Amino acid sequence: MMKDEDREAKAAIWLQRLRAAAAAKEPLVEYARRHGLKPGEAYRWRQNLRRAGQWPARSAKAARASRATVVPGTGILRFARVRIAAERSALSSAMLCVHLQLTNGRRVELNLSDEQLPRVLKLLEQPP
Repeated sequence: MMKDEDREAKAAIWLQRLRAAAAAKEPLVEYARRHGLKPGEAYRWRQNLRRAGQWPARSAKAARASRATVVPGTGILRFARVRIAAERSALSSAMLCVHLQLTNGRRVELNLSDEQLPRVLKLLEQPP
């Protein structure tokens, strides 16, 4: 089993490699082969870094191709799912709990009043 320090060092190395492949604008498999790396390992590290929030969830090309996360006709990336539910705790009935799951896997929970919700929705609707 890999020690945490070793894993962090390897993650930093693979992050540099992924950035170099992206800068060269070549497919990851070609970059890996050209540098004597195993393509499967490259894809596995890319997935690990995505889960850790250190690498974008998808490339711009893949995001444009996905209808589930792009506003049709605009090419603007949006959330795949947004669920707004009333808070079940002891907060007042005027509070809402908003759960967001970002495309990179991170999750956000916001407790908002009725007055704050329109402002948050307006921010989410702005182009990146």
